[in-house]
Amino acid sequence: MATRNWRKAGGAEALARGLGKGSAGGQARGGESGGNLLFGGGALRDTVSLRLTDVVPNPGQPRRHFDEEELQQLAASLQAVGQLSPILVKPHPDEPRRYLLVAGERRWRAAGVAGLGTIAAHILDRDADAERIALIENLQRVNLAPVEEAEGIQRLVERHGYAQEQAGALLGRSRTEVNTTLTLLRLHPSIRKACVTSHTGLPKALLLEIARMDTPQQLAAWERAKAGALTARDARSARRTGGAATEGGATAAAAIPRSARTRFIAALPKLQKGLETGLAAVAADQAALDGKDEERLRELRRRLSACAAAIGRILGEEGEDGAG
Repeated sequence: MATRNWRKAGGAEALARGLGKGSAGGQARGGESGGNLLFGGGALRDTVSLRLTDVVPNPGQPRRHFDEEELQQLAASLQAVGQLSPILVKPHPDEPRRYLLVAGERRWRAAGVAGLGTIAAHILDRDADAERIALIENLQRVNLAPVEEAEGIQRLVERHGYAQEQAGALLGRSRTEVNTTLTLLRLHPSIRKACVTSHTGLPKALLLEIARMDTPQQLAAWERAKAGALTARDARSARRTGGAATEGGATAAAAIPRSARTRFIAALPKLQKGLETGLAAVAADQAALDGKDEERLRELRRRLSACAAAIGRILGEEGEDGAG
């Protein structure tokens, strides 16, 4: 992709003219694509080369977590094959000859990691709605965390007056998909924060099931999910056990035979003794453990932590036993 330096071609204003104009009134109009709404239907002009130090990050960036390993991989790609997609910028409102980053912060950060001094960019009009463009550009990418996605859609709906159908049209999604994603906003604030800051990698389906629980259930399920001991199916069953009826009309708890519970309680002393004896034997010959043995012990620890949390909920002592 050929680029040219704007400093040698008449300045940013000439390149920005006619680019990046959003739709009047902030309302999505029926039948128009996201690109037309964002850029007024005009074609993007030449790609230009900007110094990295002339680009300032957007404080309204929807993405709040940047994985260092992913940045390293993207930096390696930039070094190997070059930059395939320009970033989007607009003239900075307060700093002459500098630019506000509208979309492409991962590419901009990776270019710095790669030691590059310049980056390819499209300069939008000074009046371009940077926040709206950044939101939509990020929401159209598949690697945005589910909670970041939900928060971004909510900002589109609230700040720009879109109905869910209109937000979906901009993102190429149905109203049902948008509505389902917004369910994640019901997650407890501490869970939402953890999902954004650490990118847990938990499936969206599992997070949705947790979001549909009440707060005590959410917090307990979250601990199990982090330990790798909870699937979306498990979470759905646990949510229904909390009082909701299954499709067949009976509760999930009633589907478990009473005899199974009786046998389990009766077997607890034997189970406890077996664990204690086995762990003592392993500890006595710890040097003989190989990689597979250690991984199995880690899995046992995760499952025992989940069991401890479940026992805490049964006994109503989540603050003690449920801590794992």
